Amino acid sequence: MNRFIRSFRRELQQIVIHPRYLLLLTAGLVFSFIFFLTFMREGQPQKLPIAIVDQDGSYLSRRLCHEIDATQGVRVVAVYQNHNQARDAMQRQRIFAFLEIPKGTYNDVLGFKRPHISLYANNAYLLGGSFSYKSLATMTKLASGAVQREILRKKGYSEKAISGLIQPVELDTHAISNPTTNYQPYILTTMLPGIIGVMVLLLTIFQLHHWLQNPYERLHVSGGDLAASIFGKLMPYTLWFSLMGIVGNLVFFGFCHYTMLGSFWMLSLTMLLFIFAVQGMALFLTGLLPEMHMSISIGAIYGMLSFTMSGFSYPAISMPGGMQAFGYIFPLRHYYLAYVDIALYGSGFRQYMPHIIALILFLVPGIIGIRLIRSRLKREGVLDRVEMEALKQQAEQGVLESEIV
Repeated sequence: MNRFIRSFRRELQQIVIHPRYLLLLTAGLVFSFIFFLTFMREGQPQKLPIAIVDQDGSYLSRRLCHEIDATQGVRVVAVYQNHNQARDAMQRQRIFAFLEIPKGTYNDVLGFKRPHISLYANNAYLLGGSFSYKSLATMTKLASGAVQREILRKKGYSEKAISGLIQPVELDTHAISNPTTNYQPYILTTMLPGIIGVMVLLLTIFQLHHWLQNPYERLHVSGGDLAASIFGKLMPYTLWFSLMGIVGNLVFFGFCHYTMLGSFWMLSLTMLLFIFAVQGMALFLTGLLPEMHMSISIGAIYGMLSFTMSGFSYPAISMPGGMQAFGYIFPLRHYYLAYVDIALYGSGFRQYMPHIIALILFLVPGIIGIRLIRSRLKREGVLDRVEMEALKQQAEQGVLESEIV
């Protein structure tokens, strides 16, 4: 324990002397929190610019345009006379979608015909295109239902009979744990811990290679104990980034009032284990790849893949079986599943225990990485030299104590 404490204190002194790496990563993390929390403060995109191509110019088309503009999701920024004008505006990125109402639509409605209204959306922008398409499609369906209602009223049907004809089956929708369909709890609660994981992974790999550039001095501080030297060096970063992750969760579930049906302290423990798991993978990559640029490159690829393979951006159950199994080698995948069970479902420990155990098992690659580093130092003769000097120093201390006695 004394060897670990000496290594821990030395790393704290190094951080005080050279704080730039930790400060830069902390500033980047704080900026990420502020940016995403302000960027998505409304929960989902609002007032997306769209246009209407009104070739009919009737009371029905003008009313439809006003009703679309009154919705929360989209905003009508222009009304064009022909299709080419709207298409040009979409290509110039001025609008995300437009609705084309052909000439004679109102007369077709009065004549009990089926007019066709065309909807165009630019899906090159995933969120903008999909949200504007959803809003316009919903409004056109409602407009169709309103027209049918008016026709049935003229025919003398009662309101109850009209409701049964227009919507025979009523759908009662309940959004579990997120009734307002806010996208922040879905995205930020996993994206920002993922950013922490990438930062910890790359910083740990860099610090370990920096340690390997002068291992003799670092091992001398810990009395030749390789594990105590490495753990003591990494522990300040473990504690700091775990604290940052817990503070981030306090912001999510305290200040932003995201859904928390389970234990906040268990989620905090999961965050700590997630940091340990990421550092275990960093130790493995450092021991496996002796060159710094190669380790950092592979670590960056591994960290970026974790966002996709975790399952929060694209559902893992929709991936091929091999890809689903591949996703479990990423700590972020287990953190995400544990977060869902703890915060959104309020499940008991038995439900998310497998993910806690999986995060703990990521320490095994870390132990393998330490053994690989030990083998490398053995081959270079550094470890034997430090151990011999440590034994010599202990012998000298023993002789000095016997002389004093």
